[in-house]
Amino acid sequence: MNPLKTRARIGVAGAAFVLTASLAGCGSSATPAATSSSSHQPVTITLSGWTSSPVEATLMQKELGYFEKQYPWIHVKYRPISGNYGAIMKTRFVAGDAADVIYVNNGGESSSFMKNGDLVSLTPYIKKSHFPIQDFYPSALSLFESNGQIYGIPKDQSPLALFYNPAMFKAAGITSPPTTWAQLQQDAKLLTNPAQHRYGLVNSAQEPRWAPFIYQAGGSIMNSNMTQMTLNTPQALNGFSFFVNLYRKGYAALPATVGAGWGGQAFGMGRAAMTLSGNWAVPFLEQTYPKTPFAIAKLPQGPANAETLVFPVAYGITKDSQHPNASWDLIRYLTSQTGMTKWMNLGLALPTRKSLTSLPYYQQHPVLTPLLQELPISVAWTFPAGFSQYSSTTLTNQTTLAIMGKETPAKALQILQQDGTSILQAGG
Repeated sequence: MNPLKTRARIGVAGAAFVLTASLAGCGSSATPAATSSSSHQPVTITLSGWTSSPVEATLMQKELGYFEKQYPWIHVKYRPISGNYGAIMKTRFVAGDAADVIYVNNGGESSSFMKNGDLVSLTPYIKKSHFPIQDFYPSALSLFESNGQIYGIPKDQSPLALFYNPAMFKAAGITSPPTTWAQLQQDAKLLTNPAQHRYGLVNSAQEPRWAPFIYQAGGSIMNSNMTQMTLNTPQALNGFSFFVNLYRKGYAALPATVGAGWGGQAFGMGRAAMTLSGNWAVPFLEQTYPKTPFAIAKLPQGPANAETLVFPVAYGITKDSQHPNASWDLIRYLTSQTGMTKWMNLGLALPTRKSLTSLPYYQQHPVLTPLLQELPISVAWTFPAGFSQYSSTTLTNQTTLAIMGKETPAKALQILQQDGTSILQAGG
């Protein structure tokens, strides 16, 4: 994952944040004929998304079976997509044959889909069916909003937290996970042993791994409506420099340095005592590296706050749908308390409904508690349409150069600021 995110504070005890992407010409706002497929005429709709595992695909089929029992006149064909999901969807939108309901990803995907008019506004459906949208975390919902319209209902999310190896901590005489930047650096130093090919922290140079440090320093990547780059501030430099200097001092390493593809794999291999990752790392570690002990803690707090990133995914109705009312019935069911509870019990992600954070599943899996605690202080990860190349390449390349000592952190941010500004001025 590589894109760029932004933020705006909202007044919920000062703890939640919302992003409003004010993009011109976004989506369709056609008013629905009804709040549901009340005619009960038999219809067939399609659902497309991606799957992380066969287990996830099996659960989705079960969910759709439950839905069809409640709505027997609606048949759902589930067509998961393999490969580059964003590129495949772009092709289908051009051809006019996208599925009725699709997954809408975080990062720049939601921005692009909304700007291109690929999604139908769900706001009229929400209002007419009195859907309890206020139960959803604003930080998750904001990723799928534009010009006062909502284009996706968040289905799940995962924030970044600190995964650490308690056995390594104990062996190093560390009794608890770090709670401040100073402690993070001190612990990473104690836990690093290059002779054993082990580092205190292993993470990629991708933007989602260093952006939290910028936010925790009081800075940001862009302004709240994603119209101006804001990497040219002392706060941004402070957070970025802290991240880069962990590597320069030898307390952190890139995954490739230890023969891993990503931080979670390095952690599972025993090459990292700590890594920044999300809920997706839990089943990965349990299934792939069952002998590697792990615990989870909230990210250490910076000088300004303890913010982290969150990665929501939503359901949306495409412009190609011939049955938007039935499609809304499906989305409303899948994101209901009942439907979302079934999905959460799989353990792949966390709820986007605030009312579901105390499910019995989480009481039975207390390791997830720190991730749940991150949700109210999480900032959704996104970037504007047209920033895909900048996000996937430029951000990572400049950070890597800074880590390798080929550029100063200040120079890297200067280049990122200039390149990002050029893209914005060119309209993406």
